[in-house]
Order: sequence, then structure tokens, then C-alpha cells
Amino acid sequence: MRLLVNAAIVAGVAVSAAQTPAAAAPNPINTIRVPCSVSALHNAVIAANTNAAVLRLAPSCSYNLTTPLPAISGRITLKGANTSIKRAQSSVPFRILDVTPTGDLTVEDVFVLNGLLGSGDGAGIRNAGKLNLLRVSVAGNFAQIGNGAGLANTGRATVRNSVFAANLALGGNGAGLHNAGALHLIDSTVIGNAVNDHGAGLYTAAGHTSHVLRSSVNGNLSASLTGGGIASAGTTTLRDTWVRLNKSIGAGGGVLELPGGTVTLHRSGVRDNTPDNCAPLNAVPGCAG
Repeated sequence: MRLLVNAAIVAGVAVSAAQTPAAAAPNPINTIRVPCSVSALHNAVIAANTNAAVLRLAPSCSYNLTTPLPAISGRITLKGANTSIKRAQSSVPFRILDVTPTGDLTVEDVFVLNGLLGSGDGAGIRNAGKLNLLRVSVAGNFAQIGNGAGLANTGRATVRNSVFAANLALGGNGAGLHNAGALHLIDSTVIGNAVNDHGAGLYTAAGHTSHVLRSSVNGNLSASLTGGGIASAGTTTLRDTWVRLNKSIGAGGGVLELPGGTVTLHRSGVRDNTPDNCAPLNAVPGCAG
């Protein structure tokens, strides 16, 4: 009798499972091949903002923008192959990529170049939504009055295997990266950026967090104030990371801890910076002044 009861229970479970409708498969992401044409890229971004898509950019193409691309408000992946998206030299000032709070942008194997702003943040990339960069070079972007010439982040940004180089902010903080959101910088290089204010390589704003893992922040310059490599008014954590050969006019050639901010080193080195490595003196545990 017990065997019959158990069999009935098993049979009931099987019938119940058979009657349960299968979960609907997720909608596939569209793939759009974008020829080496600025107008084609412009139209593809408009389409992908409405229907999530992977935009496969033309290999070894330089998309020379003369007007801004539409802001990213949907879910878009830009996949390049030695591909550049840049502002044409003779064009009016504008940023290269702009992600709105609803936007979700992934960029792979692309150079983001020559953004220019008279005022405003993020000449290369401004992110207020979700941003993922993989093997991306953000270089030669210029913010005259604004933060984050390379990247200005107020959303969630994850950066892997990427380079921020030779970005310039005359009147703002964080020439390479300015983080006023949540930032993860992994296996990346921040080099040769220059700022007049604080944090030529990386600036973490008050109340926000930057996690830097297996990366290097080298050879950056604060030309007027302090914090040549990294300046933190928020919470900045370095793991397995080097901060070297940065320079500032005032203290904190390598790392500057601003009032209310913290910088924590885990298996990381701050060396050979000018005029000192970390400031204020003894504020960053494990860092020699």
C-alpha cells in the first residue's frame, strides 16, 4: 500500500510539472553590422535605444564625428576591432559617448578619442547609468571647465583591460577618471593625464567608492594643486596596484586624501612620486610620505 501511495505522489508531481507552462525564453539581442559611416552609426544608436542591440562596428574604421552621437538611453553594446570613435578636429566641442540614467552601455575594443568640452563633465565618456568598458582606450579628451575629461561617472562603471591616457582637465578634478558613483577599475592603466585641480589620474568624490584592482596609475600631473596620481574625497581602495612617477605642485604627488576621504592599500605600492608619495603625512596606512 505504501508503495502505491508513493507512486501516486510521484505521478501527481509529474502531472503538475507537465501542466506548468515553461518559462518564456528571453528575447534575443539584435545584432546590427554598422558600416564605416558616421550616419550609419548615428542611425544604429537610435534604433538600439528602442530595441536592445549589439552594434558590430567596422574593423579598423575611424568614425570621425562632426556632431554628437545620440545619448545612450537603452541597452547597447559597441563591439569594435581596432575601431575609433572620435570627434573630427575641425568640429565644434562635444563629448563622444553619453549614457543617460536609463542607459546600459558596453564598449569593447574601441578607441574613444578627442572629445572636447568648453564646460561640462566627461569629454570622452559621461555615464549616469550602467557602463562596462573592455579593452577600451580613452585618450586625448579635453575638458576646459569640468570634471573627468576621460570618464565622468555618476552611475555604475566597470572598466577592464583599458587605458586612460593624455586626457586634460583645465578647470575640474580627475582628468583621467572622475568618479561620483560606483567604479571598479580592473587590470587597467591610467597614464599621462593632466589636471589643474586634484587627482590627475583618478578622483573619487565625497560619498562615493572607487575600487582599483591590478592596475597602474603612473605619470600623471596636477599642474596647479595637489594629488597628482589619485585624490580621494570619498572611499578609494587599491589592490595589487602601483602608483608611480606622478607629480603635483603641492602635496600628494602620488595619493592625496582629502578631508572626509579615505585611501586603503592592499598589496599596493606608492613610489617615486613628486614632491611626495602620500598626503597628509601618515594618513594612508602603508604609504611612506
